[in-house]
Amino acid sequence: MLFPLSKMKDSLFPAKLAGMALLSCTLISGQSFAELRLLSDESLEAVVGKAGLTIDIETQVSIAEFLYVDAGGIYYRDYSLNGIGGGLVDNIRATVDITDGAETLAAGFSDMAMLADLGFLDQNEADVAWAIAEYDDGTGKYGKQFGDGDLFIHVASQDYGLGGALFAAPVLGDEAVNLALTKNAIDLHVQQGDFGITSSDGSIETSITRNVSIEAYLGYVDILVTNRGNGFHETSTNPGGLGGGLASAGKPNNILLADSYISLDVKFRVEDMDVDSTNNVTNPAVPLSVKNPYLTLRDFRIHNERGQDTEGSFGFASVESKIGAASGIINTTSSLLSGANTYIDGQAIYDIDITWDWDLPHISFGDTFTSIGAVYFTDFQVRDTSLVISAH
Repeated sequence: MLFPLSKMKDSLFPAKLAGMALLSCTLISGQSFAELRLLSDESLEAVVGKAGLTIDIETQVSIAEFLYVDAGGIYYRDYSLNGIGGGLVDNIRATVDITDGAETLAAGFSDMAMLADLGFLDQNEADVAWAIAEYDDGTGKYGKQFGDGDLFIHVASQDYGLGGALFAAPVLGDEAVNLALTKNAIDLHVQQGDFGITSSDGSIETSITRNVSIEAYLGYVDILVTNRGNGFHETSTNPGGLGGGLASAGKPNNILLADSYISLDVKFRVEDMDVDSTNNVTNPAVPLSVKNPYLTLRDFRIHNERGQDTEGSFGFASVESKIGAASGIINTTSSLLSGANTYIDGQAIYDIDITWDWDLPHISFGDTFTSIGAVYFTDFQVRDTSLVISAH
């Protein structure tokens, strides 16, 4: 019971309300009343959050203006997020778990392995075979294990793009079609009207990009918040800190880095990006001298479908990184000269790992719309990279 009747007389509830509650209880059937029982703290600890949380997401987002002000400012206007063709961004499911270190959780492309095990995907297809080998925990489950007390969020598709077919027996011969559907299960359309910089009083603005449109598909998003305590370790090449020294090519050197961190892993595919940095004014009263012809891109794709690093990607571009608190950052020279603290705190973005291919079939300048040619990047990789951010 939520309110013990013996205490209701001392609460804000009037006595008549207590009587009505008592009468209501007497009208409940014996079977139903037997299901109402007081749970001890020990019982609650065993029940609450046992299976984690599942959150299904449908959304549309619009922002008229975002303005970052330093002395001058950076503005970002007319932003929107929708599904391709309009409507909601939907078919998204997030699972949230705080693990005990022993359970296997859906992560990465483990859903692909699970679908293959159920017969919806071809187990011999190269990416699917990789997923099965990568995520099989040896007990009939697919996923990953994390540290005791770690918070893990896995964002993927709700129905994997299969719709009602997910609830029927798989059809032999549909495996290739099913794989294509899973790759396009979450679609989104990002639009931005104008991005630029402005003077301190807002009287002068310079547009950097205009009319950006991005049609993309999401593979998954994994967010891991590690539970390694509140300590820091040094990242120089000298041994020390957590585990006897954690210097690596992907970590910033000569600072103190938090033992606990947030890990991000995002897989996505951009099918059509258009960027228009040109002021294509058609009013003949506007003189050519005030027009601002810049770079224009059309049909820009970002993926991982070519080259030597496609295995296990399912054609999606990949961005991975860790984010953690940083300390012991050397202050700016001007601050040191003024007698300020030698070291300051900040945030580190490290172990940055980016893998993608770029297709730029249309590149033009000004208002001619005549492409100067096509440019393609294959196995475009960013490795061993870190950023340390602090104020000055």
